[in-house]
Amino acid sequence: MTSRALQEATLLVLIALSRGSRHGYGILTDVQEISGGRVKIRAGTLYTALDRLRADGLIGVDREEIVADRLHRYYRLIPAPRHRLAAGPDLRAGDADREAAAAALGEHFAQGRLALDELIARLDVALTATMQSEIAHTTRDLPPL
Repeated sequence: MTSRALQEATLLVLIALSRGSRHGYGILTDVQEISGGRVKIRAGTLYTALDRLRADGLIGVDREEIVADRLHRYYRLIPAPRHRLAAGPDLRAGDADREAAAAALGEHFAQGRLALDELIARLDVALTATMQSEIAHTTRDLPPL
C-alpha cells in the first residue's frame, strides 16, 4: 500500500462503497448524493481512484455483468484485517493504518452499525490520527469484522 493522503473524492467513493457493491455509475450518483450535490466526479477521475484503491487493497471487484453489450464491473470494500488496526497503543500510525481503519469503518456503516454522521466523525478521527491508539479508539465499540 502506498503512502498518500486520501482526497475528498476518494473518501466519498469509499463511503459510497460502504453502502454495498456498486458499479461505476452507481458510485458516481452515490457520491453526488452523499455530498449533497457539492461533489461531482468525472468518469476518468472515478476510474483512476478505483484503480488506486484496488492497488492499495482497500477495494476489490465483486462481480462483472454484461448489460446491453456493455461490461458493468461492481466494486466492493475489502474489510481490513483486525491485526492492522490494533498493533499497540504507543505506536505511530501510518497511512496504511489510517486507510485500513477507513475501510473497516465503511464496512461497519454498510452493515448498519454506524449512521452516516457517526461514520464521517469517526473517519475524520481515523484519517487524522498520529497514533494507533487513536485509530483503535474509532472501532473499539464495534465487533471484529
